[in-house]
Amino acid sequence: MPSLRLRSWLTALAGLMALGARAQGTGATVPTPTAAPAATIRQWGISLRDNVTGRVQLRFSSTEASPTPSGKGGLVPALWDVTGLRLESFRSDERSDFVIESPSCRVNVTTRDAGSPGTFTARREADGVSIHGRGFQFDGTEKRLTVSNSVQIELRTRLFQSKPASP
Repeated sequence: MPSLRLRSWLTALAGLMALGARAQGTGATVPTPTAAPAATIRQWGISLRDNVTGRVQLRFSSTEASPTPSGKGGLVPALWDVTGLRLESFRSDERSDFVIESPSCRVNVTTRDAGSPGTFTARREADGVSIHGRGFQFDGTEKRLTVSNSVQIELRTRLFQSKPASP
């Protein structure tokens, strides 16, 4: 039975996406569906890879995600409203570079962006930097984090410890 339910959900999602694409493509007026909003996907995740090397660059995961409505009765396939975001960026050797966590935000998987006016935490284990704040925008192409409000930065003391002298 669970596979039948999943198949029904996927069929409904594909129908909504086709309806939105048809409405946007022809310019025709299509009535906005009044059915239940788009289904929520539990334990959603996507890994984005470098086109040349195939290595993972970013990994988005969340406890729940829903495709974003287009306002024209369809869905925007690239935009996701997520709950419990964990965004992990990787170095070229595929080791974790930094992690951003947010209770809720919007993710654009095409442009590799994420943002929210709400709270978030960003940390980089390699050097012990941790940032807490409210309101962020992450540019996945440039791997740039912009914070808008209530910023607190924690630095671990090992950053300030002297390095042993080289012989």
